[in-house]
Amino acid sequence: MRRLRQRRVRPGAWLGVGGALLLASCGNVEGMDPADPARGPGQLVGNGDPVSDGNWPGGDDVMPLPREVTPPAPGEALDCSADCQAYCDGLGLRNPINVGLCRSAWGVGLALRPVDRAQACRRLYADFVGRFPTPTEIMETCSADRTWGEVVKAVIDTDEFLLVNQRRWADELLYNNRAVNFERAYDMDELVGKAYRGRVAWDLFAAVTASHPVVMRRHDTPGDRAEFVFKLFLGRPPYEAERGDLARLYRLWTNGYWTHPHVGVVPDAFIDFRCVDADGRADPETVGECTSTQWGYHELTLTPDSKRQVTDDEEQEGTMWSGYLTAAEWEKLQLPGRVIAQQPAFWETAVDDAIDQYFGYDLGNAVPEVRHELVRYLLAQNGDIRALHFAIGTSFAYLQSSEGASATDLRWTYGPLKQIQVEGWIDTLKNTTGVGLAQCDHRLPHPDDYVGEDALEEAGGWAYALVNFSRWDIGEDREVVTDYRNLARTLGGCPSNEVGGRFTTVSVLNTAVQEAFVAELCGIGDERGIELSRLLPEGVQPSSALDPALARQILAHQQRLFLGRSLSETEQALADEAAQSCTPAPCDAQTFARPACFALLSSSEMLFY
Repeated sequence: MRRLRQRRVRPGAWLGVGGALLLASCGNVEGMDPADPARGPGQLVGNGDPVSDGNWPGGDDVMPLPREVTPPAPGEALDCSADCQAYCDGLGLRNPINVGLCRSAWGVGLALRPVDRAQACRRLYADFVGRFPTPTEIMETCSADRTWGEVVKAVIDTDEFLLVNQRRWADELLYNNRAVNFERAYDMDELVGKAYRGRVAWDLFAAVTASHPVVMRRHDTPGDRAEFVFKLFLGRPPYEAERGDLARLYRLWTNGYWTHPHVGVVPDAFIDFRCVDADGRADPETVGECTSTQWGYHELTLTPDSKRQVTDDEEQEGTMWSGYLTAAEWEKLQLPGRVIAQQPAFWETAVDDAIDQYFGYDLGNAVPEVRHELVRYLLAQNGDIRALHFAIGTSFAYLQSSEGASATDLRWTYGPLKQIQVEGWIDTLKNTTGVGLAQCDHRLPHPDDYVGEDALEEAGGWAYALVNFSRWDIGEDREVVTDYRNLARTLGGCPSNEVGGRFTTVSVLNTAVQEAFVAELCGIGDERGIELSRLLPEGVQPSSALDPALARQILAHQQRLFLGRSLSETEQALADEAAQSCTPAPCDAQTFARPACFALLSSSEMLFY
């Protein structure tokens, strides 16, 4: 269990007074703060008020009753007549998904399956917070004294909601400090945070992202960059003509290396001043290479500045490090993202991505009215992406049970069923068991480059401070604590993004590594495991004689702790049977508690929701 008990070491813990002063002095260098290393175009936007007031409509709809008509048979086409449309119009629904869904559900006589509040809370936490809730969170955050709209707003306001979406975008953009300057990943991460705090409208977010150095440096050619951005924000690969045309707006970007004053050479994006003459004006003979005409006439050139151009490197001579770009130049370079954001498919793709994130199936194509209403809703809220997530989290399509048989083959008549991400599973175990695992930081996938035996020669006190101020933990041996990372990467999470990224296994518990970890955690066999005090109800001693009543009490305690619910009649009967058949008799509370822990933590309910 040694790996479960690593503790975090902060500045000065191993360096002594002199080392702590060194770290402090590094942090005082303007623009070079290891606690806040973000540098890039994300710093130039989202520094004012939120783009909407946060009072989004649609969080207090009342579940309608189906119209009194014969519902369509399985496989039969849906036909919303004039009476059906009038029925839906008269319901007074304000949530865009509910509005769009009515003509394919209640209006044609189909009922949905409302989920109970505790299970709704569990789903909401898994999706919006990134882990399952604790019993206290179910009782307090999801209290019946609050409207469901207030509950959803509360979780959207959490830092964990930001982290969930920052991690999603790290997966999309493949952060890797060996491929891209880590300062750019930090900047992009902060830009995502601003968007999910409502401070950057989604079209502006796309404009900045589409020309962000973290994207530019990750791809080799203008065509590669154009194709990636097109698919990212329009939801499909471009046709060859579209790819070639958009690529002209990426002709100014090239890849290079910049010498960071504290960690040595890092990969970064550079500007190559193409399509201009000796005076820095657009060259009539070559400017066509930097001009897009597919969606209107868009010309993109920058005027060279000899004071900022590279002169001491033969391979990069004449180019300019992107860190020297002015605010006005950044705005010009964001032209391709602005062009993309003007396409109707842009807003539809934003909606479809959010639908896939929360539903796990393509509701937008199954019921196009839902997509249409969500696009209108998002635009009415000035492109505040939070409003889209709020609308989904408060919709009746989301707040459905996935249990039981269905009388119809229509997917939207029962709730989502998904597998929790690896980090969510591990973080739930940390929260509920108190296991001392470290953390993972998607902004810096390779902290070992700056700390420990394998650190780069150039890495010194500033580099150590960079890692120490990140989410990574550093042990007393001055090495990065990798217990969390190793477990997560085995199961597809915490990706290093060398070539590919995150992957999902059929079942998180389908590997020997994971089952061994659960057994170790619960103290099965020779392992000591977590403290028994967490696994036993208050007042129950480990040596207490086991009988059916005590078995029920222990199982009820653990089930509430791990799954956030009470025992069903079937589970009560299982507890009784386990107590009566336990050998060698008489068994004690400890003998039952640890296997019960293993059974619950390896159950499908800990993986799927």
